[in-house]
Amino acid sequence: MAVKLYTGELVLRTVSEKDIAEIARMWNFFQGGVSESEAYDALAYMATNHARNTTGSFYHLCLAVCQKEDLQTICGWCGLDGKENSERPEIYVLLHDSVRNMGWGTQCVKALLSYAFRELGLKRVHGGCDQQNIASARMMQKGGMSHYADAENGDPLFIAVADKGSLV
Repeated sequence: MAVKLYTGELVLRTVSEKDIAEIARMWNFFQGGVSESEAYDALAYMATNHARNTTGSFYHLCLAVCQKEDLQTICGWCGLDGKENSERPEIYVLLHDSVRNMGWGTQCVKALLSYAFRELGLKRVHGGCDQQNIASARMMQKGGMSHYADAENGDPLFIAVADKGSLV
């Protein structure tokens, strides 16, 4: 099932075969991207994971982050991950350096939380970041998550709860 979420400036969307060149460029972009063959593998991996999601039972969701004016160019990835523990899905946002500090991460968090609670029927979503990553911590809080604890290593942990937030 194709997913398309809209924010003020962005569209968060599933990718398809027509996006192969962009997937190759942006998949693992921190290390320079991947080959076209690896991009096809990534696309198949995402499709398989998405097919496992049903209302109330969540596995994984990976969405391309695109500007509304340019839906063909991927600026990053975001989604929800419940592969390790479907009862404790985690939010993630990975934006290219060129589009950081523009408020887009916060837009992604808000859209993902709304989708998680309204469409997927999830009751809570978790998040975390490196304690040195102040921008990510701020993004989660501005997006509607609450800091509830710190991991043993000091990294902050966040949560959004469906029945306690304004996102229900």
